[in-house]
Amino acid sequence: MDAYDSDVQLEHLKGWWNRYGNALILGITLGIAGLVGANYWFRHRALSSDAASSLYDVMLGQMLQKNMTAASGDGQLLISHYPSSPYAGNAALILARLSMEQGDISSAEARLRWAMKHGRGGGVRNAARLRLARLLMQQGKLDAALKLAGTADHAGFMSDYDELRGDIFAAQGKNNEARQAYAASLAALPAGSPYATVLRMKLDDLGPETGK
Repeated sequence: MDAYDSDVQLEHLKGWWNRYGNALILGITLGIAGLVGANYWFRHRALSSDAASSLYDVMLGQMLQKNMTAASGDGQLLISHYPSSPYAGNAALILARLSMEQGDISSAEARLRWAMKHGRGGGVRNAARLRLARLLMQQGKLDAALKLAGTADHAGFMSDYDELRGDIFAAQGKNNEARQAYAASLAALPAGSPYATVLRMKLDDLGPETGK
């Protein structure tokens, strides 16, 4: 390659750099910043998850030692600081139970509604919905309870929801509807489930089907 060709290529390189150099530097800088930010985010998420898990373990330990006041404080701290962790929903369910045991119905209802809305995973949300519906039923709020029992988001809990609907219908004096709900709950149980005995007893308690 002679000097002329070298000079031409150098001029082309200078021109290219003048045109695209700043964009290239910016792209590299943003790429590095993105990697740093992603690493920070993943590390922060991992640390938060570890902290939430540890706090949840402490909460359970306090409950085993019957330190319910301390357990309630740990649960509230978990919900406040790590609301998006999978442990927060479980903590809310536990706090709701503790509130019920203390006779604080309004607090229990608030905890269950929080878990129903913010809980991670269908298991937590469905457990909260079912417990809230039964809490409302105990207060005589049968229509509100039935509305919760009619949710379509009940994968894996079909038998529980059908039984709940049966209990509400029975409380309303709608024995035929209750019978259908209990039968559906019984059909949705896994084969050989010992809980089938309970559902059959509920069906028997309704007596014979009457004309509509």
